[in-house]
Amino acid sequence: MDVQFPLVSKAWQTIKTLLSGQAPISSDSDSIEGKLSLKEITQLYPRNKPIASEVEKSLLYNPIRPDRQFRTDSTFISSTEPTAELSSELSSELSSELSSELSADIGSDQHLQKLSEQTNQNLVTTSLTYDSLFIGRDIQRQKVIDAITRWQNNKGELTAVIGPFGSGVSSFLNQFHYQYHLTEPVTYLSFYHAALSTKEAIANLCYCFNITDEPKSITAAISLINQQDSHIIIIDDLHKLMLRMMGNYQALVTFATVIMETRQQHCWILGCETYVWHRLSSQYSITNFVKTIIRLDYFSLLELRDVIQCKTTNIGLILTHDGNEDAEKTAFEQLTKQLHQVSGGHSKLACVLLFNALTEDPNHPLSIEPICTPDTTTLKQCSDEDLFSLAELYVHGGLRIFQHAEIFATSVEQSSLKLEYLSRQGLLKAHYSKQDFAQHNYVITPTLTRLIATHLVNHNKLYL
Repeated sequence: MDVQFPLVSKAWQTIKTLLSGQAPISSDSDSIEGKLSLKEITQLYPRNKPIASEVEKSLLYNPIRPDRQFRTDSTFISSTEPTAELSSELSSELSSELSSELSADIGSDQHLQKLSEQTNQNLVTTSLTYDSLFIGRDIQRQKVIDAITRWQNNKGELTAVIGPFGSGVSSFLNQFHYQYHLTEPVTYLSFYHAALSTKEAIANLCYCFNITDEPKSITAAISLINQQDSHIIIIDDLHKLMLRMMGNYQALVTFATVIMETRQQHCWILGCETYVWHRLSSQYSITNFVKTIIRLDYFSLLELRDVIQCKTTNIGLILTHDGNEDAEKTAFEQLTKQLHQVSGGHSKLACVLLFNALTEDPNHPLSIEPICTPDTTTLKQCSDEDLFSLAELYVHGGLRIFQHAEIFATSVEQSSLKLEYLSRQGLLKAHYSKQDFAQHNYVITPTLTRLIATHLVNHNKLYL
């Protein structure tokens, strides 16, 4: 009999703990001082239960408003880029509502299209209502304006805005809907699921113009779309169109052909994740057709400082207790440097780590404990098979169980176990379907996108 002594030893330690009456150490807890496990980060945001306090709401869910402007070195911060959080906050709140509806009825294509339309409409409406403050991105914003101006002067070409998940691509694109909707017809669209046929690709593009009588061919679609009044069409989350399943290649070719042949009549602006863009470039040479490529990245130290300043202005955070303004400013600078170093400029992760360090006492001002750093032990323990799954989930922006099974040529049952295991480790967020377990949808936790992508790149699972 082949006995594995380490496992026996571990089991015996557990038994001794139970016999001694001591509380066993939970495998879910973070036992390393100064570290925060990935599972704990996942549990902090986004929450599946009501927000507990105004501090949590302000730090993690509220977009930055213009009334929270502040002076830094005697100048107002510029209003050009959302905090990389309007997108993640809105999509998180909306995806929570969406997932509950999906659980009720996931099987109907018409229902999916209806949910997609409602989600996109809510995103645009909310972005206009909140009138959020944008930080940084001045150069990138001007490049988009220049591209739109060239189109208005009958020199239209395709424009792409690319950036890693969590850098604010969706928020960046949404501001142009707000800026131009009074002077130009503007449509903001994020496809709910990938087109897997020429017909579906044409239908998705016709939807941008409210065309219900779908054309029968690519030629007819191009002709019909060119007959429509000029539009600015913002297509976000291009990764959702790239699903490695049967038929998707032809759908992508159809999509690219239609927008290329209509670029003079309509201004097409595409939003895409960086690594997905690299894959599209290597496999489909997409860069040969896009005139302007605008790159976003995570926040710089100064930009993140402005984000944290705006987020903490109204929650009464006190870093020092002697009332000295210079000491408070120095402490805040040190805090933002530490947050930037730990988060790499991923603002949502920085805010989660800050929120975790706050201590609330009704009798005292809000204070802060030392900032914890993410413990990536869970990622380091992942097998190559796990990492390949995470890489596909990353570039697709999430996968359903049956999609994962088809991509990896495995059974639905095996894919279900794999994705649920990664979810239990805190690396994925699951949206469950009550109708069919193969429709369970898994996405990478939004606060962990940078950490996971970096790990995947270092292990040759994502490529620049």
